[in-house]
Amino acid sequence: MGNPHVAIFPLSGAMGHLLPLVEFVKRLCTHHGFSITLIISKWMWTSQQPAVLERLASSALDIRFTEIPDVTVDEDEEEMKIETRISKFVLKAKPYIEEALQSLLSSMPISAFVTDFFCTDLLDVGAKLNLQTYLFFSASASGLCFAMHIPTLVSNIEMSCTGPDFEVEVPGLPPIPARNLPIAIQDKSNSACKWIVHHSSRLKEASGILVNTFAELEEEAIKVLSSPATPPIYPIGPLLLPESDTPDESGCLKWLDEQLPSSVLFVSFGSAGVLSREQNTDLALGLEASGHRFLWVLRGYKSGDSSSLETNISQLLPEGFESRTWDRGLVLLNWAPQVPILSHPCTGGFLSHCGWNSTLESVCHGVPMIAWPLYAEQGMNKVILVKQLKIAIDLKIDKKGFVKREEVERAVRELMEGAEGRMARNKMKELKEQAKMAVMEGGTTIKATARVAADLSASTLNVKE
Repeated sequence: MGNPHVAIFPLSGAMGHLLPLVEFVKRLCTHHGFSITLIISKWMWTSQQPAVLERLASSALDIRFTEIPDVTVDEDEEEMKIETRISKFVLKAKPYIEEALQSLLSSMPISAFVTDFFCTDLLDVGAKLNLQTYLFFSASASGLCFAMHIPTLVSNIEMSCTGPDFEVEVPGLPPIPARNLPIAIQDKSNSACKWIVHHSSRLKEASGILVNTFAELEEEAIKVLSSPATPPIYPIGPLLLPESDTPDESGCLKWLDEQLPSSVLFVSFGSAGVLSREQNTDLALGLEASGHRFLWVLRGYKSGDSSSLETNISQLLPEGFESRTWDRGLVLLNWAPQVPILSHPCTGGFLSHCGWNSTLESVCHGVPMIAWPLYAEQGMNKVILVKQLKIAIDLKIDKKGFVKREEVERAVRELMEGAEGRMARNKMKELKEQAKMAVMEGGTTIKATARVAADLSASTLNVKE
């Protein structure tokens, strides 16, 4: 028999989902001799996806690509949320994905089918074609614990989560204040909430769930997930973009080379995080007042329901800010090589939106954080980072979602020079070593990856009971 062959349908329009899955594909091919077919849709692509897939195609690994026809999603709701758009896309793409899988099966055996958490409707396709179907969960094990409880949670809450404050308790997690619940379930009347409940309710149908985490980072959550009522859970992270895939086109690494060790605060809100003009102003003035060095990736500003990616940095900053901070701050427009920055010895802190990929990158390089969540499940991540893992400084956000300049200054000083910051730094050093051990021979991630590789390749006839 030839190499085990797995078909994968990634959520390729979402970089935060695509990048870790690509790293998993590379591990399967490199270390376990797999053949992979990626079923690709160009829906919701930006300029970034082609480069990611081109690098994968030129890697000399046994990876094939098959593309499904274009699918459009009707915007039949005002301000349709991304969870609804993705879910409707998957429903429309479902027959094309089934057709692609049938075509593959006619020419070669497929050991298993892997797809994203937001694609649970494809479990029907796997069952119809007699394929073991696994889900890839790009967020944390804690997030998966929470997702398992969402159907019960939402049905038991009589009012919108945007109402009076209360805490939600889920096994394996610290108490989560309502304001920190995933945005999509905070309004039960919105279709996004209904879709999240739908996907969460189908998790138990999967043959297994691959999670981008490592055992030592989320011991409590993984223990809760290791119950007979839950499909097999494989903590196969951290799945991070290699430094070689993020070249420095900005020159910021040369600037970092000139700073003192652990002296620079890195400020970035991810590829989709955009603040209002007023919030950018208070962030800037808070950074200035802190007296600490900073490297800030600035992505335009948000006005109402639209965003503007301004091309002139000076137009986005308070008057005189650049001249007052030129000797200790560097502001970059829209993008920076995040992994090389976090791995640089002069980076001493990370003011982050708490996206899970960014969190893992920070952990793997031992950089403590200031938690400033913006959307999705980031508010819940913040609670876990601050209360449970104790690797991040809490940032007080008012009821309107605004952070005042004085609070920015306080949090930066606390992280870079305070007692709480020292504790977070020491805990991060421990986790960095544990992350390193997890991906070494005999480590927990290596064992989990070997286990999923064995299960994925078990048999084309091994139908889930």
